[in-house]
Amino acid sequence: MIIFKDLITGDEMFTDSSKVKLVDDCIWEVTCNYVMRKHGDVAIDGFNPSAEGEDLDEGTEEVSESGYDIVLNQRLQETSYSKADFKLYLKNYTKNLMEKWKELEWSEEKINDAKAKLTNAAKKVLPIVGDAKFFMGESTNPDGIMGILEFRDGDDGNEIAIMNFFKHGLEEEKV
Repeated sequence: MIIFKDLITGDEMFTDSSKVKLVDDCIWEVTCNYVMRKHGDVAIDGFNPSAEGEDLDEGTEEVSESGYDIVLNQRLQETSYSKADFKLYLKNYTKNLMEKWKELEWSEEKINDAKAKLTNAAKKVLPIVGDAKFFMGESTNPDGIMGILEFRDGDDGNEIAIMNFFKHGLEEEKV
């Protein structure tokens, strides 16, 4: 499995256990599923708690939770932005990200390419800001990457939820 982590905060933002698509080498699109489950349950492919010997009945009252799987699994925190606020966030985020790239000793060529792709990604998400929901990592550090949740019409006519992340603000960790 690959875990995608925020370069700035280290927060886990999503995994490749979801349907993930890279668009124009600048935006990860993650398909989100609305789920209802017992509080604390995390459904990960290939994991069976009963087979692992965990006691599933601890004698406590059952509490359920519902929401988008990626939000619940990674404990993402919802926030909100107006279009003007989001533009200010992008300005600060780009500055922080460039500092991080230099700290990671990225080459000047790699930084320039990443900055151009980040600009392209920002142009793609700005039109949806008014209708989108925003999610930050578990640390709630506002300097980190934001997941941008949008709703689209699916091929079958039903609405689907897509969380967008800037590719160059993430690092991949294989586990």
